[in-house]
Amino acid sequence: MFTGKKIMFCMILTMVVATIFCGVAFSAENIVRVLHVAGPEADHLVEYTGEFEKETGIKVSIDITPRAVITERIMRELIEQQGIYDVVMGMGGSLYTTYVNKGEYIPIEDYLSQEEVDQFYGRKVFTDPRSGKMATMPQYHNFEMMFYRKDLLNDPKEQASFREKYGRELTVPRTFQELYEVAEFFTRPPDMYGYLVGGIDWSWTCDWLYFLFGQGENVGDEDGNLTLNTPGAIKATEDLAKIVKFGPPGWEAMTFFDGDELMKEGKLFMYQNWTYIWKTFCEEMPDKVGIAPPIGDVEPGVYLSGWLALIPKKAPNPDLAVKFVKWMGGYDYQKNHTMDLMGNLSSRSDVMKDPEVRAAYIGIGELEKALAYAHVPRCTWWDELTASVYGVFFEALKGEMTVAEGLNWLQNEKFAGRRAIE
Repeated sequence: MFTGKKIMFCMILTMVVATIFCGVAFSAENIVRVLHVAGPEADHLVEYTGEFEKETGIKVSIDITPRAVITERIMRELIEQQGIYDVVMGMGGSLYTTYVNKGEYIPIEDYLSQEEVDQFYGRKVFTDPRSGKMATMPQYHNFEMMFYRKDLLNDPKEQASFREKYGRELTVPRTFQELYEVAEFFTRPPDMYGYLVGGIDWSWTCDWLYFLFGQGENVGDEDGNLTLNTPGAIKATEDLAKIVKFGPPGWEAMTFFDGDELMKEGKLFMYQNWTYIWKTFCEEMPDKVGIAPPIGDVEPGVYLSGWLALIPKKAPNPDLAVKFVKWMGGYDYQKNHTMDLMGNLSSRSDVMKDPEVRAAYIGIGELEKALAYAHVPRCTWWDELTASVYGVFFEALKGEMTVAEGLNWLQNEKFAGRRAIE
């Protein structure tokens, strides 16, 4: 027989189950599904989606995916048009060109006023080169900067010694020659090394692009032609090969994450890395680490990236997707993201002019200088291209060929007839 407690339990259970199923039925018609990659940016979005749900009554489901498979899943949505997600958060930078040239999506600019569009800067990373429209909504801007030991740079004894050796003042490097001299000067193994190039492929590619952009070059021109063996591209790659000797033993198996640790340990004078690390340096080494735009003989070699919200053409709920993406690109969320994840700059100019934001960001002027020169790679078969350049680079280090011979072979033989934008 049922006791009173058992009857009460069954009634409560029935009510809970009914509530769950009613919720699912409701959500199926009023839910926006988002694909994002695992990391602090996805976690931050999850943290704040409750505000969007409260404002709109629209439920948000965020599928957080490992980095190892995120590209494949994004391509399924944008190219194969599987129609599972309403919003996909695609990586800017190297993959952006593929998204906007091969993917099918709903351009967010069609749903923004001109006043709203004008708030967004650094547009190279989220404008469709075919239409000139704002194709995506950036969650934030990410790019690399030069991090260096400002305490050593400003040390009078170091300055005098440098002046005696090189015949000029010790300053933050702006050109490759200055970088070379400063790196050479502060290379004092085993206690300190002057500069780190991460030798692992994906980290090395970032370093190569900094040098490439610094020569005013790209992997493809504005017409989509491959440009691997221009004089500037050859010099950039040769310069990178020259600077690796100032790194620690085993640099070939390192990444910029190792650079973070070497800086904290006081064993590295400078390196170039993404801005995510700036908050850590400000908190842990405020009097020791400085920030400056990357070096470049033509211009600062700034590689712009970040996570971008795209709405696939076959999104199940495009109207809801537009509302969610506009909310994410709105002033309130952008400011929260900027303040909470120091180093991830807002893509909105009004947020970057906010007095509270400017007061919180040490070195914001240097960050803004760099962002004015930001570039993204022009290539739709990025992994294949960079793997080949990476191979040529290490063959050149071993003396098997020169950098020029390797890049000429890639341009004229291995990739003969191919375009950067395919």
